[in-house]
Amino acid sequence: MNLFSTSLIMLSMLITDSVLAQKKQNIVMQWKVATELPADSGMQHSKGFAGPVTGISKNVLIVAGGANFPDAMPWEGGKKKYYDEGYIYNRIKGKLVLTEKRFTLPTPLAYAASCTTPNGLFFAGGENENGISDKAWLMQWDDKEQVINFKNLPSLPFPVTNASATVIEQTIYLAGGETPSAAVAQFICMDLDNVDKGWQQLASVPHTVSHTILISPSGKKSDAIYLSGGRKKNTNGISDFFADVYKYDITKNSWEVKASLPYALSAGTGALYKKNCIVIFGGDKGAVFHQTELLIAAINKEKDESKKQELILQKNKLQLTHPGFSNEVLLYNSNTNTWQPIGTIPFATPVTTTAVKWKKILLSLREK
Repeated sequence: MNLFSTSLIMLSMLITDSVLAQKKQNIVMQWKVATELPADSGMQHSKGFAGPVTGISKNVLIVAGGANFPDAMPWEGGKKKYYDEGYIYNRIKGKLVLTEKRFTLPTPLAYAASCTTPNGLFFAGGENENGISDKAWLMQWDDKEQVINFKNLPSLPFPVTNASATVIEQTIYLAGGETPSAAVAQFICMDLDNVDKGWQQLASVPHTVSHTILISPSGKKSDAIYLSGGRKKNTNGISDFFADVYKYDITKNSWEVKASLPYALSAGTGALYKKNCIVIFGGDKGAVFHQTELLIAAINKEKDESKKQELILQKNKLQLTHPGFSNEVLLYNSNTNTWQPIGTIPFATPVTTTAVKWKKILLSLREK
């Protein structure tokens, strides 16, 4: 199966104000393909990407970087490739239109933490063939010159990949992530109006975590941030998946336990809907991931070559027949502290993608 995003999907949601205060809500979701990513050279379609930097600067949508396996999947001996190409989309009469403008990131990059800010598209950390990055940037669209400019920001305290970021007014918040050896519990912030102060350490996330979802449910002037799900790799090679949800109180610099997700979920994406509702799309529930890790651990321990080959074949078959990730859509109401499933995504659902709010919600997905 192909696990990479190839299309930008546009979602319209309707939740009436009269039901927002209730525990159960009737939601109407309308999905449509807004556009496809540019085709690969000599191909009719794009292979797609995992972990690109995606967001808005001024009046354009930016999609840049990402990673895939161009020749073969990893269980077939394929090698991951990281990209630096960037694409610009205009919104014209409700449709996304790919422009002829192209640019490159400062370096090939995937799995960076990113979010759309009033000053541009922020991204930090991530990884490529050379390892994990500690660099932080603002990507800004110059409407007059029709070019992307990069503003170098203070580096992160240490390199991380698969961290999560959100913004409230001019302050960026970044949580968790992975170093080469482990997941981390760091929670830091930086004021874009005062970048000379650099990153400020805040109360750590209650446990180490990567691949989490970080969203402020009250919008631009929120005093709270919600962290949902994620996973943690352990020294034994077996990861923990989390259903935990925490609320960070900005005024108190403290975390509070909230209602858990209906199930453990990693590498999903989410967006704010109206003032006090968070919508989470897809993600990995961990069943195949966990089985794969157990097989890898068994392969590493096995001394008998014939038995080792049997385990390798078993692992490859498991990955080859991967049923796909969760296509469920969950809604959290911060007024009632409740979660509910509200529908499914009618497309194949990769992980490590980003939901972007641009009037409607945009998701990088793969058409079935």
